[in-house]
Amino acid sequence: MPGRRILANLLWEDDLARRRTTPPRAVLATVSGLATLLRAFAREGDRLWTPAPVDPELVLEVPGLPRPILESGPLHELPPVDEVLAWGVHSAIAAAVHHRAFCLQLAEELGCVLPGARMVESLSDLDRILSSSRAPRSWVVKAPLSASGRNRYIERMGPQISDPRSRRPRRTLEHLFDRHGPLLFEPWMDRTADFGVSALLTETGLHIVGVHGQRVDAKGQFAGIDLQPVLSGAERDRLLETVEAVAAALRRAGYAGPFGIDAWRYRKEGGGEILHPLGEINARMTFGRVAWTLAGRVEGAVRLLFGRNLPAPGTGAEILPLLGPGKQGTAAWLEILSPGEPPV
Repeated sequence: MPGRRILANLLWEDDLARRRTTPPRAVLATVSGLATLLRAFAREGDRLWTPAPVDPELVLEVPGLPRPILESGPLHELPPVDEVLAWGVHSAIAAAVHHRAFCLQLAEELGCVLPGARMVESLSDLDRILSSSRAPRSWVVKAPLSASGRNRYIERMGPQISDPRSRRPRRTLEHLFDRHGPLLFEPWMDRTADFGVSALLTETGLHIVGVHGQRVDAKGQFAGIDLQPVLSGAERDRLLETVEAVAAALRRAGYAGPFGIDAWRYRKEGGGEILHPLGEINARMTFGRVAWTLAGRVEGAVRLLFGRNLPAPGTGAEILPLLGPGKQGTAAWLEILSPGEPPV
């Protein structure tokens, strides 16, 4: 019986942007390891495709969570299946609504765009922006189709790229423009917390899977999901209102399927904090949805975390290992809330 394939194409953005270069081996190993977490959706007998082969011994046993048949390689060479559940679906509509210009336009319509945010066409265009007296000292440019903190350049302390000392940044930026075309320019905010909302848009309506916190490192790169985020009632309401507005815009564009939004809280120059409710739209599955699905199958799961190695026993919260790190990969585990333990 053909069965079902879970297509964990976590490099979906690269395919959308038609980037044909192979990622570095370490990146490919990390992505492929994390791709095995999509077994959260698995049924007995499912196949799970990852961008590169993964040692099955790294995919750790979890009570109640099936072990799908791991596979990789060209899809046309693999056994046929009746059904495919994909991380991201290739379509012109998905590419259009996943594009940062789409998110920027919607943020402008909703009145929540960051000050000075815009698409920049070239390095000379960026020079003109930075020569203004109102230009932010800390800023970032991002490729229009990218994920997980890849394909961007962050400048926190100057100098401006027109400065003679900025040869290396200019080369980096030229490479980004050459590969990706127009980039999103934003001020780099002093972020104090990151959040996301996972949702599913169907022909019949919007299903909000959940609001979660996102663990990120100092570079803003993804490090995990917290299913018990610390949010005020007003902030949670704002996120839910925003995801409904995003769903309406996606529906107008003809998109249906899983999606998520990223948001964050940042510190203003005066010292107060404010929620930025729409930082990114992901027209695909997200690890927020993976974490919520795992929590539905593993009692007490409150966080999905990643790191170079699994935490040593007895060094913190109760953990349930999901993925061993291997030589070049990344480990993954769930933090479990013990019965009677208060949420953190």
